[in-house]
Amino acid sequence: MSRKVVITINDSHEIDGQTETAKLSTVGRYEEKENGYLLRYLETEDFKGSETTVSYIDGVVTMKRLGGKHNAQLIVEPGKRYSCMYATEYVDLMLGVHGKEVKSRVSENEGELFFSYVLDFNTGFCSQNKLKITFRFE
Repeated sequence: MSRKVVITINDSHEIDGQTETAKLSTVGRYEEKENGYLLRYLETEDFKGSETTVSYIDGVVTMKRLGGKHNAQLIVEPGKRYSCMYATEYVDLMLGVHGKEVKSRVSENEGELFFSYVLDFNTGFCSQNKLKITFRFE
């Protein structure tokens, strides 16, 4: 079953001791799956033209952005490191993603997904990242 949701994403990443934050609010779809759920929404601003799907299945977060100029896949599982693709109009990069924490809760009217991870490039530290996605059913 697919339901309309209002999604708010709070993104925080730390690079060289400096923290940057961003916030996005949009409308999307929620689909309940066995052992989890999917959130889908269309990107705006820098990623306009892309559709992002965030899945939470069995405690693992997978985030895919397809279409547009920036395609990416990110897998976050606490205690594990995955190699993930990040493609831009100029270059394709392979990044390491070391999962730190994943938490989720869903109620009748709303939900929240929090995950944190460390990015590396050529095994060198890039950034510490935290995303908090809240959603409210329409």
